[in-house]
Amino acid sequence: MITRALLVVCALGGVAHADQGWKSERAFFEWSSWVRGGLGVASTPAASDGTLARSITPERPYDQVAGFDGALGADLLLPVPTGNIRMGPFVEVRGLDEGDVFTGLELSLAKSPADLDMFWYDGEGVWSVRAGASVSHATAQVAWGYRCPWVMFSPAPKTTRYMIGGRIVASFTRSIVDPKDWTGSLGIEFEPVGAIRYVLGIQSWY
Repeated sequence: MITRALLVVCALGGVAHADQGWKSERAFFEWSSWVRGGLGVASTPAASDGTLARSITPERPYDQVAGFDGALGADLLLPVPTGNIRMGPFVEVRGLDEGDVFTGLELSLAKSPADLDMFWYDGEGVWSVRAGASVSHATAQVAWGYRCPWVMFSPAPKTTRYMIGGRIVASFTRSIVDPKDWTGSLGIEFEPVGAIRYVLGIQSWY
């Protein structure tokens, strides 16, 4: 089911407009945005029934319930030390509260595999690992998927490339002050600009 969903979101990326030499002549900056949705399990403090515990230091009860993971995010990756291994900051918004804004570092390994021609364009596979935190929670993510460049402006700058595609993402988030308060999920992450362009039938945005 997850694999089929990934194929669908990759299809939404449509045909990327970039020359075929982008893999050998990578831009210094590669950046992207994404929308993510996932389902999993969450451990949350159980609702109190008002009963006084007999123990002097009672252990707080927790419930395991279905958890949902949704986010809007963006990253900016630089080569370290080569164009295929990249690292840079990311930011992710999961809600409207102060604790729902996460920042951190992302490590990306491109060409995994080097040629992944899924939908009309020779892209590549990429592994990504993220670690970050908000004011109240820490998060870690591992993702794999398909990506390729998309020309958003003309003429396309040689130092910067915008990347589109879709990925399978495993995410784990827990409270900084309460390690037993956590959420683990598996879901799909896709780049929205290419998806919207494909749905609207727009060949390019420049």
